[in-house]
Formats: sequence, C-alpha cells, structure tokens
Amino acid sequence: MAFATIANMQKSQEKGVLLLEKALEMDKMEATFGFRGDSNISEESTTRGLSEIENGTKEPEDKVFTEVENEIAPPDGGWGWAVCFAAFMTNFTVSGIICSNGIVLLALIDLYNESVSKTSLVGAIISGASMFGGPFVLLLVLFKASHRQIMMVGGVVSAAAAVASTFAPNIETLIFTYGVLAGMSLAMNFFAANIILGFYFTKKRALALGIANSGSGSGNFLLSYLTERSISFYGIRGTFFLIGGLLLNLTVYGALCRPLKPISKQSSSSSENQQTSTHEKRNIAFKSEDGSKERQDKETASSCQSVNEGTDVQKIEKERVSVSQVLSLYCDKTIFKNKLFGLLAVIFLLWSVGDSMSIYLPAYADSVGLSRSEGALVISVVGFTSTISQIVVGFLADVVHIPISNLLCISLIGMVVTIASVPHCQSFAALAATAAAFSTSYNFGVALRIAMVAAVFGVENMSSGFSLISILMGIGYSVFPIGTGVVYDATRSFSIVFYAYSAIVSLAAILSFGLVYAQRKGQFVE
Repeated sequence: MAFATIANMQKSQEKGVLLLEKALEMDKMEATFGFRGDSNISEESTTRGLSEIENGTKEPEDKVFTEVENEIAPPDGGWGWAVCFAAFMTNFTVSGIICSNGIVLLALIDLYNESVSKTSLVGAIISGASMFGGPFVLLLVLFKASHRQIMMVGGVVSAAAAVASTFAPNIETLIFTYGVLAGMSLAMNFFAANIILGFYFTKKRALALGIANSGSGSGNFLLSYLTERSISFYGIRGTFFLIGGLLLNLTVYGALCRPLKPISKQSSSSSENQQTSTHEKRNIAFKSEDGSKERQDKETASSCQSVNEGTDVQKIEKERVSVSQVLSLYCDKTIFKNKLFGLLAVIFLLWSVGDSMSIYLPAYADSVGLSRSEGALVISVVGFTSTISQIVVGFLADVVHIPISNLLCISLIGMVVTIASVPHCQSFAALAATAAAFSTSYNFGVALRIAMVAAVFGVENMSSGFSLISILMGIGYSVFPIGTGVVYDATRSFSIVFYAYSAIVSLAAILSFGLVYAQRKGQFVE
C-alpha cells in the first residue's frame, strides 16, 4: 500500500513538472513570437505522450528548442555598403582636414601675426587628438552610446567649432575651438566610423575596410589643394566657415551607420539532453515537500524572463566586462612585462615626427619662392602616394614574405634620407619627388603599426598594446610641431628643422635593428 501511494505521488509530481514545463514553454513562445503555441493540448494528451516516450512506443523528436539567444548577425553586404560609404567619406573628410594643417598654418600666421611655435599649436593639437580619440570613444560606448550617436554628435560639435573659429579674435581662442573641440570631435567620428564598419562585415571585412581606408588618401590628395584655393578666394575666416559646412556632413554619414539589431535565435539540443534536463527537474521536485518546489518554480520562471528580456544582473555583468576591458587598455601587465615594449614604444614615438612634415612642407615651399598653390600640390602628392605605399607594403609583407621588422627598418632609413634631402630642394619638381619618396617611407610605418604590435605582443594583446602606442604617438604628434616652431622662431631656418627631424628618425632607425635581431631570434610572439 505504501509503495502504491509513493508511486502515485511520483506520477503526480512528474505530471506537475511536465505541465509546468509546458506552461513555461508557452510563456517563452508568447514573449518571443507573440503567441502561446498550441494551447489546446490537454493534460491527458500530454501525459499520454510522455508515457509513450518512456515505454519506447514513440520516438522523441530529434531537436527541441531550449532557449532563446540574441545575436548580432553581420549582413556582409546590403546596408553594410552604405555604412562603408559613410566610413569612406568620414576618412576622406577627417584625414583631408588634418593633412591641410600646413596650408592653414601659413594663413593663420598672416592673419594673427603670431610666432610659428604658438600658431602651430592649432595643427599640433588637432593631429594629436586623432590618436587620443580612440579610448574616448570606448568610454562613450561603455555608457551605452551607440556609434551612430557618437558620430552624429561629433559632426555637429565639429561643425559648430569650425564655424566658431571664423569669429576667433586671437590664436588662443582658435586653439580651443579648432584645435581642441574640432580635434576631439573629428577623432570621435573617425574611430566610431571604422569600428562600426567592422560589425557589418565578416567575410568581406578586409574589402570593406580597404575601401574605407582609401578615403584617407583621397582626402589628403583633394582637400589640401581645395583648402588652399578656398583661402585664396575667401580668406582663412571664410574657409573656416566652409570647413564647418563640410564637417556638418559628418552628421549625415553618422545617420547612415544605424546599429545592428540583435536577432532572436532559438538554439536546439538533442532529445537526450532534454531527457537529462527533465530527469534533473524531477529529482529536484522530489525534494520539494518543504516548499523547495515553489522556489524552483520561481527560479525557472525568472530564468525564462532573463532569456527573453535580459535581467539587470546580466546588464551589470556586461558593464563590468566593459569596464575591465577599458581599464585593460592602459593597465595590462602583460604588455609592460614584454621586453620589447619599451623598444617599440620609443621607435614609434620618434617615428611620429614624420607627421610634422605635412605641417611644415608648405611653409618651406613658400620660403624657397614657390607659390602657395604649389605648396598645396606638394601635400596632394603626399596624400596620393600614401594610399599606394600602404598597398605596396602589404604586398611585400604577405606575398613576398619580407619580415615586417626589416620593412620597418627600411622605412625608417628611407625617412632619414628623404627628410635630410628636403633642404636641398629648390624647385617644385625636386620637392614633389622628395615628398613622394618621404610619403612612401612614412606610410610604410603607418601600415606596419598594427602588424608590429600584433607580432610583438600577440593578437590577444593587440588592443592593449596599440592603445598604449597610440597614446605615445599622439604625444609625438602634439609635441614635435610645437618644438619645430620654437626652433624655427629661434633660427629662422627650415634647414635646421629638417636636419633635426632627420637626426630624430635616425635614432629610431638605429633602435629598429634591435627589432630585426629580436625577430630573427624568434622573440616575436607571432
């Protein structure tokens, strides 16, 4: 009699568990798809189906849906090409404006009649901000800002800053409006556009990023000359107003970068897994005489709600992961323990002096008697060769299989020679040819930055390593132009400036032989 009673209790408990599972499954379907499924299934038919499975007269289904997951599926095309166009135009605008700093410098000296060192702060800060903007964008994303919002806000702020620069009464105001505000806003757009583009593609990601990055060279080639033409017709104040209109288009490009919506995906498991799960739930139910079954019901219902809607706990966990990721960009002990970190950091800090060349080449062209339009064409030549050189270095590294440390060393030696040759160029043809050779050598390093970081620190530490290197390069972009201005104000000679540049890069070239030795000895991670 006791055994019969226990058997009846077990059947009742199994029946209750089965009905609970069916109700929860209907709740899932209603929350996810808007309907509860077949609600006409009776209790008897459900019990009969279970008994048939247990007796072996009915085969269980091969697949059953157990949970709902939200995933972001890159379209690899479609609207992604609109985002690719937005990233191309963003790179075109941002890089073109930054590359025009040397042309703007001459106009600002004429307008405010300030020293070269003080006036160069405008271009130095806007160039440095291009490296400092990445971590700032990560922080905004941490606080739940979408890349679309970041780009649209950045476009509005940068346009307002450029228009405000039209009315700047002195160079100090211009440093804040055009240097700080516009610089940080441009960095927001630049990093956000290139990051969200990666989310839209997987198989075609390299193609999409290649198309987007070609916008930088195109912008350098066209906007430098157009900026000089605008200054000659409308003056620097009118040009700032036109630049503001150009930057306002960044808001439109940002609007194109709509966030990808997570897709509800039902993951399936085999009937064996479901049977195992059912037996586990039954075992839990047997222990529920003191009310533990009620707690189990609540926990199961809570888990279903967290799958469909997302609980606060999950959100907090995601935020904690994001915080740790942002902190790891600067505090990763693995990076600092690497013996080659200091060597690589110093090399790229010294290498960043090459960015000052684009600022002072137009001024040098003006000092040797060339017209300002010819000086702008020199910068256009630099922009045109930058795109080609990055393709060439990729071919040499991936197809010809030349070690990347060797390529970096060769590029630094090329920079030393070409920079030292600038003071001997007295004609447009000679200066344009030298600038093209310099741009080729310099942009070898641009293309090799991430590859070197990945090789030295490993792919898993690439984000942390490149963030630290970027900060150091940002410091170089900001400091070297100012130091150049101080030297020129003291000597009134660009020859000394370019010889000093050559000496700085020479030190980087000497240090790069250490990387060549380390790679030959197998000290690179990759």
